[in-house]
Amino acid sequence: MNLKHTTVLALLFLVIFSFFTSCKKEDEKRFQTSWSSKDPIAIPYNVRMNERNLGNLVINPSFETGKVYYEESNIKSYDIEGWKKVGNNILWINAQNSEYAPDDVYNGSHAIKIVRNNADETEETGEGILSDYIKVIPGNYFLKLFLKLENICPNQGRLGTKMYDAVNIRIKYYDKNKIELNTEELNAFNNTKIDIGFKSLTLSNFWNIDEFGWGEVHGKTAVYPFFNGDMPDHARYVKIFIGLKGTGSMWIDDVDFHYTRENFTTLERLQPYFDSSYFATDMIFPQPKKVVEKEKIVYYDKDSALYPIIVIPQDASITLKKAIKGFKEQLVTKIKSSDTITIPKIEVVHSIDINSISKNQFILSIGDNSIYSVLKADLPDSIIIENKNSYYIHQLDSQPNIIFMNGADEDAIQNALYTAIQLFDSHSSNYYNANIIDYPDFYDRAYLLHTFNSDLEKLQDKIELLQKFKYNQVYFEIHDQDKTDDYPFKSINEIAALTDYSIMLDLNKLNAKLALKDQSSRFDYKKIIPKSAKTVLLAGDYYQEYVDCSPDKVVYSSNKDINDHLQFDHIKLLNEFSKYLNSRKIKTNIEFLPPWNRLDINDRGQGQAEFYYYDLNKNITGDIAMYWTGGTYCTYSIDYAEYFRISEMMGTCPVLFDNRLMDTEERFSSEFIKNFYAGKLRTLSLFEPYYLKTFNDLYKFSGNRKVLLNTEDLSELNTIRMLTAVNYYWNTKSYDPDKSLWIVLNKLYGRKSAISLLQFNDAYYGLNEICQKIEIDGIQYKNVRIAKSFASDLETYFKELKENVDNEDLLSKIEALKLDILKKFTNLTSTVK
Repeated sequence: MNLKHTTVLALLFLVIFSFFTSCKKEDEKRFQTSWSSKDPIAIPYNVRMNERNLGNLVINPSFETGKVYYEESNIKSYDIEGWKKVGNNILWINAQNSEYAPDDVYNGSHAIKIVRNNADETEETGEGILSDYIKVIPGNYFLKLFLKLENICPNQGRLGTKMYDAVNIRIKYYDKNKIELNTEELNAFNNTKIDIGFKSLTLSNFWNIDEFGWGEVHGKTAVYPFFNGDMPDHARYVKIFIGLKGTGSMWIDDVDFHYTRENFTTLERLQPYFDSSYFATDMIFPQPKKVVEKEKIVYYDKDSALYPIIVIPQDASITLKKAIKGFKEQLVTKIKSSDTITIPKIEVVHSIDINSISKNQFILSIGDNSIYSVLKADLPDSIIIENKNSYYIHQLDSQPNIIFMNGADEDAIQNALYTAIQLFDSHSSNYYNANIIDYPDFYDRAYLLHTFNSDLEKLQDKIELLQKFKYNQVYFEIHDQDKTDDYPFKSINEIAALTDYSIMLDLNKLNAKLALKDQSSRFDYKKIIPKSAKTVLLAGDYYQEYVDCSPDKVVYSSNKDINDHLQFDHIKLLNEFSKYLNSRKIKTNIEFLPPWNRLDINDRGQGQAEFYYYDLNKNITGDIAMYWTGGTYCTYSIDYAEYFRISEMMGTCPVLFDNRLMDTEERFSSEFIKNFYAGKLRTLSLFEPYYLKTFNDLYKFSGNRKVLLNTEDLSELNTIRMLTAVNYYWNTKSYDPDKSLWIVLNKLYGRKSAISLLQFNDAYYGLNEICQKIEIDGIQYKNVRIAKSFASDLETYFKELKENVDNEDLLSKIEALKLDILKKFTNLTSTVK
C-alpha cells in the first residue's frame, strides 16, 4: 500500500470516527436526566433550536418510498421506509395504479389504506402502521395527519359505546435504553391521571362515521387547558401508531410530528428579527396575498412643488370620500415628517388629462375614474371580479408615474388605501412601489368588546386603528337596557353616532338582572336594541361547568320551568325577534351563540346537545347565523374532525366565536397550576401573538366566511394581540405569529422600543418564574442571584421605554406590572442580605 492510499484511508477513518463521536456526544447531551417538559427553558437553547430546525421528525411522512416484492408478476408483499405494518389488512396505495382512485391519496402518489370487516371487542391495538423510533427530548411536540374514513364503527358497538379509540392514534414513549415507558400522567388541571399516549380525542366522541373526506386531524389527549404534546421527562424516543380498532375503511397520509414554538420564550423566538433588514413590502400589515416589488418612485419634489394628485370617481360615496380624505391627511403627515418647512399641497380631483401630466408628477388613481376608464383594458380587473373583497395596487409600464388602486367594492378600495399608505416613506420622498393583488380569507373580521373604561374620543381612535389594519366589524356587549356603565356612552343610542356597529346580548346576564326585579320578566328587545344595529348576536344561556356526567349539575338561567326544554325557549325568542324586525322592515341581522357551543361540554351532555339542535333547526329560519367556540372554551387547535362533528350536529356551517386571546389567564389561574408548571411561566408573554392551529382552509368552512374575536377590552396589550390576530384572519397561509408581533410592535412603537418591550417582557416573566420557584422550594441563593439580574433588567428596560414611548396607557400598564412583581420579589427575599 503506497503513502497516498494510506493517507486517504487515514482521513476516511478520521471522518468516520469524528462522525460517530459527534453523534455519541449529541446523544449524551440529549440523554440529560434533569430535563423536563415542565421547564423547557432549562434545556440549552442550542439543543432546543436544533430540535426545532429538524422540522418534521417522521421519516417518509407521506409513504412515498418503499420496496415492493413480486412473485410471478403479482405483488407478494412490501416494506415502507420508516414504517412497519401491524396486521394483515394494510394496503400501500399507489395512485398511479389504475385499481385505485385519485382520491385514495391526499398528497403525492402514495397513501395507506386499512379495511376491516370484523373486529373483536377484545382488540387492544387493532391494525395499522407503526413508525420506527423517533428521537425526542423533553418538551412540547405537535402531531397532525390526514385521514379519510368510511363506515367506521366501534369494535365495542354492541355495548352502545361511542368511537373512543376505534380510530386508534397513539404515541409510544421510550427511555434512552429504548425501554417502553408507562403512559400514565397527571392532568394537573383536574388532578386525575390520564393516558397521554392516547391521541384520538377529536374522533373519540362520534357514534359512528359514515363518510369523512380527507381532513386534517390533530393528535390530542385532552382539551385545553391541558398541555397536549408534552413529552414524559424520561422519554428519548417515540413511535407513532395509526390504526383502526373498529370496522370500516381508513386512509392515512401526510403524518407530521415536530417540536413546537411553545418550548421557547417570546424573546428567543423574536430575537432573530432584531438584526434583520426588511423591505417596506415585507412590513405591509396584514400581509397581502401577492406582492411583486418594483423600482421605487420619488413621489414628491419640494423644490418644484410637485406633489401627488389623487384622482377619484365622479360618483364617490360619502364613505369613500371620507376614507380618501384620511389617506390624504396621512400622506401630508408623512411628507411633513421628512421636511417640516414644507406645506404640501395635494390635490384631489375627479378628472385629469393624461397627456398633460408631467412625467415627474405622481398620480394616484382610485377606483373607476377618468384615467381608469382610458386604461382599464391593461389593468388586472379580473382579480376583483373573481374574488370577493379583493383589490389591487398596480403600476403600468406605459404609465410609470401613475399608481392605480381599485377594488371589488368600496370596502375593498378602502383596504387598498390602508395598504398603499404603508408604502410611503416618512423619512424621505420615496414610494416603495409594488404591484399588489390582495383579498381576505375571512370576509368578515369582527371583534367583540365587553368594556371600555375611557372617553368616547379614545374609543373612536382605537376603532379607527383596528379598521386601518382591516378589522371591519365591531360588536359591543350591551349589559343593561337602561345604562351603559361599561362604555363612555350616556345612552345606547349614542353608539349609532360612533360607527357601523353590532351588538351582543348575553341572555344569562340580562335574565339574571331582571329576575331580581320580577321573576316573570324577560328582557324587552324592543327597548334594548337600537334600530341602527347592523347585527344582533344573542348569546344563549350558559350552564354551570360540571366534571362528572350528572345532568342535575347543569343549570340554565332562563329555563324556569323544568318541564320545558331550553331549545323551545330559544326557538320562541328567535322567532319572535325575527318577526318583530321583519314587521318593521328593520335590516338587522340575527346571530345566535347556542349554549351547546363547545364540544367538550356536548360530549358530556348525554345526548342533550343533539336533541337541542334537532329541535332548534326544525323551528327557526335558516338565515340566523350560528356560532361555536371550538373543542372547548379557549380552544388551542381546531382540526377537521371537530368542525365536521359540530357542523353535523348544528346542521349548518357555524361561525367561530374565537376565545383564543383568553387562554393564558385561564390556563394559569390557580396557584396549584402555577406551582406544577412554574417552569412554563417563562414562556408566557404580555403580548402573546395570536396562534390557532387549524386544519387547512378553515375560513372556507366558516359560516359566511366570518370570524368573531372575543376580547375583554381595548387595552394597549390587548390591542397588540388583536392586531396579530387580524393578520391571521386576512392571510391564513402566510401567517407567522412571531413575525406578525414584530411588525405590530414596530408599527406602533418603533424598532428600538419594540426591542425594549420584548426584553422587558422576558425579564418580567423570568422574575415571575423565579418567584414562583422560591415559593415552592424556598430561598436558594442561585435563584435569588438570577432573580436580582431579572429585577435589574426590568428597571433598565422600563427606563428605556419611558424615554422613547409616548403612549401613557402602555407605560402605565407595564409600570404597574413591574411594581407588582418587584414587590412580590422583595417580600419573598426580605430575609436575604
